[in-house]
Amino acid sequence: MIRGKDGSIIPKVVIERLPRYYRYFNWLEDRVEKISSKKLGEYLGASASQIRLDLSYFGDFGQQGYGYNIKKLKQELANILKMNAETSFIIVGAGNIGHALIRFNAFQMAGFKLEAIFDVKPELCGETINGVRVHHVDTLHSFIRENSIDIAIIAVPRDVANEIVKDLIDAGIRGILNFAPLDLDVPEGFPVENIHIIDKMLALSFIVNSENGKPPKNGRPFKK
Repeated sequence: MIRGKDGSIIPKVVIERLPRYYRYFNWLEDRVEKISSKKLGEYLGASASQIRLDLSYFGDFGQQGYGYNIKKLKQELANILKMNAETSFIIVGAGNIGHALIRFNAFQMAGFKLEAIFDVKPELCGETINGVRVHHVDTLHSFIRENSIDIAIIAVPRDVANEIVKDLIDAGIRGILNFAPLDLDVPEGFPVENIHIIDKMLALSFIVNSENGKPPKNGRPFKK
């Protein structure tokens, strides 16, 4: 459980909305100096009261009758999300998804440092991809222990995913971003974020192929 400044438990859904708030404040920074919770809610598709409640878990950032100072709150959100304190991570699996993640330079911009890549293929080990060395997965446990790694991204086949996860947790990893196509077997409360791409595609396919999901015949599915 994560508690806010007032000691109350912060719901996970609130934490998940923080990066979106940061993204909008980053976009607004060069456009306006301040913004009301009502106007911000219009951008985000949320109510003003929800935004005020979400941010209240972390402090008192707005002023009645003034709103939120965009530059100041953007910096506060960056501090809350630890973007100014480098977070170390590794990637396990140097296949197609792993390669794409390795070359995703936005990680560094968001305050993350890729320390190493791991794979089972001997021919990959010792190579450098995008400036980061590939290690054999057999050295995974010792590397995490020796380098105090915070987060692991796993992009491995489903039949080895839980074995890898057990080794990660035993070594002291603090959180996992999962691209493997299954729900991981982890201790209750252990931080895991699952990215199941096929699940999302199937849900989207259902929506676009259902009667209510089809756009109008005039080709204008959105209101002006």
